Amino acid sequence: MADFDDIYYIRRIKDGQTDAFAHIVRRYERMVFTIVSKIVTRRVEAEDIAQEIFIKAFQSLDKFREESGFSTWLYRIAYNTTISELRKRKHEFTAIEDNFSNIPDDEIAEVLDEISTEDKLHYLDIVLKMMPPDDALLISMFYLNDHSIKDISIITGNSEANVKVKLHRIRKFMNFEINKLIQL
Repeated sequence: MADFDDIYYIRRIKDGQTDAFAHIVRRYERMVFTIVSKIVTRRVEAEDIAQEIFIKAFQSLDKFREESGFSTWLYRIAYNTTISELRKRKHEFTAIEDNFSNIPDDEIAEVLDEISTEDKLHYLDIVLKMMPPDDALLISMFYLNDHSIKDISIITGNSEANVKVKLHRIRKFMNFEINKLIQL
């Protein structure tokens, strides 16, 4: 069976062949679940939200204008839906404060160079779990999923400058927290 691109299936769906949406779901179910599970830790909640994302995408398919990649468009729906669901469910998270912006970069110790990769990953995992989910997702999008600043801007609805500032503050926070953990 030939593997067609997203636009082929989207046009079939828009023409009334709704069964073609199954191809979209199969292609993106892992990506969507990964996005959601980076923000929502309970698997059942993550599965519910992922299902909600595909429902929203299907219902909004007529709004997809093919100006950006379908995956970016779906990623944005996934991000916004997950954050909205968290707010509805009254999850409270505190954003990374601006107090890290006052710490000069060179004052954050580079102790990381002295520890093993395994320890770095362990500390990184601890710090990611301490962060508000949307900040952890921002870092994941940039470093783990290789999204560009422009893509992250489109997905989150923030300006590119704002994404850069947020990433800088999050990195500063992470360095600070990892250094604190190392010194324990």
